[in-house]
Amino acid sequence: METKLRAKRWWPATHTGYVWLCIAFIFVAAIGRGARWKKDDVLISDTVGYYAYLPGAFITHDLGDGTYQQAIRAQYRPDLAADYGMVHLPNDRTVFKYPLGMAVAYAPWFALAHAYASVPGGPPADGYSLPYQVLLPLGCMLYALLGLWLLGRELRRYFPDYITALTLLCIGLGTNLFTYATHEATMSHATLFLLNVLLLRNTRAWYEQGRWSTALALAAGFGLQLLVRPSELMLAAVPLLWGLTNGAAVRQRLAEWLARWPQLLSMVALVAAIAGLQFLFWRVVGGSWVLDFYPGEKFDFRHPHLLDGLFSVRKGWLFWTPLMGLALLGIAWTRRAVPAALPPLLVLVPVMVYVTFSWWDWVYGGGFSARPLISLYPLLSLALASFWARWWPGFAWPLAVLVLLLVLLNLAQGWQYYLGIVNSYNETWKQYTYYFFDLEWPNPNQ
Repeated sequence: METKLRAKRWWPATHTGYVWLCIAFIFVAAIGRGARWKKDDVLISDTVGYYAYLPGAFITHDLGDGTYQQAIRAQYRPDLAADYGMVHLPNDRTVFKYPLGMAVAYAPWFALAHAYASVPGGPPADGYSLPYQVLLPLGCMLYALLGLWLLGRELRRYFPDYITALTLLCIGLGTNLFTYATHEATMSHATLFLLNVLLLRNTRAWYEQGRWSTALALAAGFGLQLLVRPSELMLAAVPLLWGLTNGAAVRQRLAEWLARWPQLLSMVALVAAIAGLQFLFWRVVGGSWVLDFYPGEKFDFRHPHLLDGLFSVRKGWLFWTPLMGLALLGIAWTRRAVPAALPPLLVLVPVMVYVTFSWWDWVYGGGFSARPLISLYPLLSLALASFWARWWPGFAWPLAVLVLLLVLLNLAQGWQYYLGIVNSYNETWKQYTYYFFDLEWPNPNQ
């Protein structure tokens, strides 16, 4: 009872609540300072590929063709390829390289921007003018903040307020989530962070309560995850392995599934219906149920880049996001605080790391740290909190100094990444050390 009350009353007069407010303030300041919309720099790269479904369906009406949309892109950013993200098929039809899940996430903010732009005398209602470029990143930043707020509520079920607050601070400001909630908010990772927090919460709630509403929420969220990024299928390990700590738990789980078989069938059907929207789009627009939408790009599981992916200065996850190394160590103490989380942690973390760095382009193009692994952060936050719960009471001061330094380092390097001081693709040790203390480009005349 005490734990449940504590979880409900965390906001706002707690350490966790005030840390969340601090994170929100810094997010808003960072995204405002960057203000990529001032340079028409929002709807580019992967974002314009995710987004293409919305203007194509509701403004340019050129799904399957793309001609009008290419012209509008060229108007705003003539320096970029106007057909980026478009796959031109042999049957003269055009589909999009990127799945449509992020278009679903963008839809509320697109609708608001379009309503504003459609007012007589307003900016062009063409899908690329200022209202669209402003509201999309702000909306995705709100997804990240909502994810952190819900994560705080979830962590409070298992840990004291000060441990939860510390963990939230580390995840929000001490990892590359900060970059993908602010400077790169329209990428998929802030949205996937929220969806994975919901996956964690709904998994726990469904096994505790068995409600239909929770079952359908769990399925709907996971279906949208697959629609955003098909490789999120690996995250099915969370609901499948949650709480399977011994043989008796496995037998009990099978009995629960048998007793709830109508819910299970409905959940599978809902996941398939939502994820299947991609196949339906390909069939209606491209003429085929399955398309090779990443031609020439593949996984090479025989030659994974594990050491580079984890430790290299070029894009190593633990090099650029060292606080998550403490989360990995914290897995050893998770059984004490959150035993139900240990099986998915032990299985999912190594599998996802291996698969992530088996991709042919293991750095995943331009980006900061290993962005695909942000999907693991909600689950790993339980391990990080377990680490703090074990070691903070005896080593508070040295650990506080370490957290402060790593958070400041992450914020500074996130800003360097935005400015281009940190190379988004081919960072070298020489570049890293030479520009380490620079928070603006050096004046060549000095």
